[in-house]
Amino acid sequence: MSESPDTRSLVSASSQLNLMEIDTIDDKEFDIPQVDTPPTLESILNEPEDEDEPFILEDTCLLNTENIDAHSCETSSLASSDSGDRTHLKRKRKTVELNATVHGSVLRHSILKGISAQIVSAADKVDAGLPTAVTVSGVIVVGTSHGLALVFDLNQALRLCLGSTATGAEYGAVSALSINHDCTRLLCGFAKGQITMWDLANGKLLRTITDAHPPGTAILHVKFTDDPTLAVCNDSGGSVFELAFRRLMGMRTCESRCLFSGSKGEVCNVEPLLTAPDLKDHPITQYSLLAMASLTKILVIGLKPSLKVWMTFPYGKTDPTSVPQLAWQFVPVQKVLNPILAFCRGDTIHFLLVKKDETGTIHVIKQRQLQLNCDIISLSWINSRTLVVMDSGEKLRVVDRPSQEELETLDMAEVQLVYNSSHFKSLATGGNVSQALALVGEKACYQSVCSYAGQMVLLGTKSAHIMTLRNWRERVDCLLKQERFVEALSLAWSFHEGTAKAVLGLFGDPAKRKGVVADKMLEILFQYVERSVKKCPEHGKIQVMEQHFQDMVPVVVDYCLLLQRTDLLFNQLYTRLVENCYQDRALLSMVL
Repeated sequence: MSESPDTRSLVSASSQLNLMEIDTIDDKEFDIPQVDTPPTLESILNEPEDEDEPFILEDTCLLNTENIDAHSCETSSLASSDSGDRTHLKRKRKTVELNATVHGSVLRHSILKGISAQIVSAADKVDAGLPTAVTVSGVIVVGTSHGLALVFDLNQALRLCLGSTATGAEYGAVSALSINHDCTRLLCGFAKGQITMWDLANGKLLRTITDAHPPGTAILHVKFTDDPTLAVCNDSGGSVFELAFRRLMGMRTCESRCLFSGSKGEVCNVEPLLTAPDLKDHPITQYSLLAMASLTKILVIGLKPSLKVWMTFPYGKTDPTSVPQLAWQFVPVQKVLNPILAFCRGDTIHFLLVKKDETGTIHVIKQRQLQLNCDIISLSWINSRTLVVMDSGEKLRVVDRPSQEELETLDMAEVQLVYNSSHFKSLATGGNVSQALALVGEKACYQSVCSYAGQMVLLGTKSAHIMTLRNWRERVDCLLKQERFVEALSLAWSFHEGTAKAVLGLFGDPAKRKGVVADKMLEILFQYVERSVKKCPEHGKIQVMEQHFQDMVPVVVDYCLLLQRTDLLFNQLYTRLVENCYQDRALLSMVL
């Protein structure tokens, strides 16, 4: 069966940046040692599989998520549930639990060893300071407390070291980072309020912006929009500004416009709607939407063709220490891609669908909310159906949006996540912020968790980590490595039936999908039988041997019947099980 590689990985962005043209950093100059054969991002994000298939997004109408039926199969075991034994004692036969929910390991957690080593080394060797911010596109950029921006390529090699410790002494720590859509420009925001723009091809400083917003406030966020001449920034005064980049008579300039004043309610987070190249003609993109999260509500505004407030939405009653979160994602709704804004403050995630009808009217439609029993400090989409949230206990939770089912929880305490508290308190400029904003800042980690092309990068105090959605086959293999055969079969069956969650790597055609998964299930059944035969006691009471097969044989029988492969059941599999007389007697006693 022909298959093609997964095209949704971070590596796809490498075409945006010609790495051969980047001026490399002389490691001898900075005395930064090379890491011994560090794993590449490409190798981490695209671990070889026996069978790699493209991920096909499932069409689902989020307008009617209440009617989406979670996996529910009423099929019972096709075999008898009871059998007798020699002592005439009734015993319940174990059967396949088709209603059981098994998700396996949904996310793969990898340490970016090369980048992590360079971060620590740069702090020791060139006084770069501690990591403070991260962003990812065709490159990964890490900002530091001494004002440097370290640019790494996809092989985790340090390519550029932007800025200097002298600049850091004047501007303070890097507090925010943003890369434009074609990975040619980098914006750095600083703890003392300055913003710099860099050329990522040659490391040249293009702009230093010192008057975009009121002095004495830190830059909390700086974000490029889809328009390469337009960006937004948010400062510790709670205000939001538009930055328009111009070039007049060879001079690069920046014009600033206040979009929202902190005196009306401080904004903690901003998120422009960004679109992939294949969606550049989407009817919503022409408005250049920007979501802003204040302490009491979220606002959606359009920057084009003229500034317009599209809507406001209050959170309701919230914990004053909770951190407002925003995340855009294009989602298939009735087979048409439309943007959905996910936002929250606390434990409830709200969803707003933005669409334009045939008459040109814009609709913002509230969707079913998602209630989680945790205080959310980070919110990201990993694909159009799956959300990943970090709670205040530093546990990463993977949630299926349509069914609202929690698929996996991972403890990320080992990452030692970087928090942006000092910038929210504006300590570098004298701490002149409101008590409410400072309180939120205690749990703010906006600049240390970022997502791109289905992956998440987490910045720790001494390391960088990446979370990647596992391919369906890898999720099954993770269970097999632990010899959890029954769970592996259950998970594979959900892929076979199209009821699994957070699916990556299966064909869209149901017949092909079933064929590929069925082959994998038969492979699992053979492994399960082989393992049982090897572990079967060669001598002893027949009851002991019978007990050994009691849990395994019914599972094998049921799945062979479900897959309609009785030929394998009565030939290869049964033959392997009855290799000696002891096993033969044990099996016979089970069915008598």
